[in-house]
Amino acid sequence: MNRLSTLSAGIAVGATLALLSMLCALTFALWPDATLDFVGAFTHGLDLGTIKSATPISPGRALYGIVGLGVVGLVAGVVYASVYNVVATGRR
Repeated sequence: MNRLSTLSAGIAVGATLALLSMLCALTFALWPDATLDFVGAFTHGLDLGTIKSATPISPGRALYGIVGLGVVGLVAGVVYASVYNVVATGRR
């Protein structure tokens, strides 16, 4: 089996999660109630309206979340590729 580049996998997962976070922030800014309803469907009907903030999200806070989720994705991708390489090849 082919080995995965740990850095490439980390960057790919990090960029994907950052993009999803950006899209989520944008949809929440444009349609907050519809976005909460849509996300509520993923959580099996959990009513997220009760925890909705009354203040709009600031660009700085959105950027903080985007960067944070990108870093989490980078780490997750590196861990995933590392584990895959060990399992697929039987060695580090």
